[in-house]
Amino acid sequence: MIKRVAIITSIFAFFLFTWISWAEESKRPFYEHPGNYRDEINTLKAGFKARFGYDLIDLEYEWRPWEINKLTTAFSKLPDTFLNISGVKGFYHLSQFRGGPEGMPVDDIPAATFPSFQTVYRNAKMAYQVELANQEPRIEFYSSLFYEDQNELSNIIQHEMAHIYDMFKGYLSFSTEWMEITSFRLLHLPALDARPGDDYLFTVLNDSEKLHYAPVSSRQLATYSRQNPQEDFANSVAAYINYPYFQFSHPKRYQFLKEKVFDGKLYFSEEEIGYKEKVIADIEQALVTKDWDKVIAISREVARDYRPDIEKELIVRLEGDLSNTPDSVRDMKLALASCHFADPNALKIRKNLIRKKRVSLQVLLENQRCALMARRSFEKELGLWSMRNIYFYKSKGEAYIQFSDPVALTSRARGFDTRYNWRVFNEGSSVHLAEGSFMREGVNPGSIKINLGKTAVGTLNLSVGKPLILELGAQRVHPVEFNRLKSKTAKIRFVIPAGFNYESPKKAKIKIIYPLRPEFQSLN
Repeated sequence: MIKRVAIITSIFAFFLFTWISWAEESKRPFYEHPGNYRDEINTLKAGFKARFGYDLIDLEYEWRPWEINKLTTAFSKLPDTFLNISGVKGFYHLSQFRGGPEGMPVDDIPAATFPSFQTVYRNAKMAYQVELANQEPRIEFYSSLFYEDQNELSNIIQHEMAHIYDMFKGYLSFSTEWMEITSFRLLHLPALDARPGDDYLFTVLNDSEKLHYAPVSSRQLATYSRQNPQEDFANSVAAYINYPYFQFSHPKRYQFLKEKVFDGKLYFSEEEIGYKEKVIADIEQALVTKDWDKVIAISREVARDYRPDIEKELIVRLEGDLSNTPDSVRDMKLALASCHFADPNALKIRKNLIRKKRVSLQVLLENQRCALMARRSFEKELGLWSMRNIYFYKSKGEAYIQFSDPVALTSRARGFDTRYNWRVFNEGSSVHLAEGSFMREGVNPGSIKINLGKTAVGTLNLSVGKPLILELGAQRVHPVEFNRLKSKTAKIRFVIPAGFNYESPKKAKIKIIYPLRPEFQSLN
């Protein structure tokens, strides 16, 4: 008993000593910021406002000094035309984008520009209108943004500022000139309960036969610029600032921005040379000088917009250099460069290097781009993604669907052939009215247009005036390894109104309708 009491007393003494030690320790701060932390933040905010003309507004989070410094670096590359835009409320700092379904947060969106808008045709005015929501004009920056590396962060911020500039310039992205340069067109979208004479929404559709839209950033899908003219415009602005090959790869976009957005400001010296000639000259010089990081940079820039002819030339030159005596540094760097290409021969380069133990697969997969192009990533995740941005319409009496395949190029890089399968049902019925399949020949940049009548099994006969359901999926087959992947099924609900005209005039003018807010007074 005495022994037990002694033990209990010892335990009590130990915990008492520990608690006292913790209490004393807790009185001492873990870190004490030198000087006044709030004054430092306020000084940085004031400096940002004085230099660029915009307020940094705390919401869920206070701006931190290192975040303001990153923002300052990004803004320092913007042209003067993007600074001091009157009417911009400011920049908000929040944890996450909350514009998902039912206001749910979305993790993978680093920033967003407001206000949003809707595109509607007003029958009474016989006018195509872009109607902005009654929201404060602003950019929201979310916490994930500030953990991007500086180059990617700057690209994102400049992209969002392009949306702001576009908005306060009456939407250059909806101008006739930009729409002609980018080959977007208007498509009418009838309501499910549409009646003759009703207003209706319209969308802006990319040209599925056009291979090249604005170059995309490293974190965007290859089809991102095809979503609408606004994303194509914002990506073009980011390209003008950051991508050295933009002037060669997209000369019409480049010239438009140089004259109407950047007031002649240049970020790279201009040269009179063709795109392919420029790239080949650069890659050959980099290989001769053994500047392997330059080879990776060139490969990354070319891959921002799919150029199969240029890719073939670059792959031949990588293979030629790799045919020399093995070199561990060079072999790994050129393998990393090959990860940027969608040509299946790029995958053969990596497979041969791994098979001959000149490159480690594990080390290769530590690179984000190579990991995305890897077998496991594609067959376990990317290859199962559903189709996006699906639209049904009729043109000259023929029924069509157009949509985006977000991983079409990755599928090609892995050597898969893709067949698209569709079915149409009456709503509430499990018996399909029609079904068919389609395989695009040649280069597939990710925008697919299918003639339902020509690809249907049998005769296509769709109900008019009744709700219909279209199901769409992709089946990817590897012709050598016989792997089969089936994407998740995507669905849309639509109605074919009697006599509805889906097509707009070729040069339809779009009117911008701003809300009656003081910020937009000069634009109304």
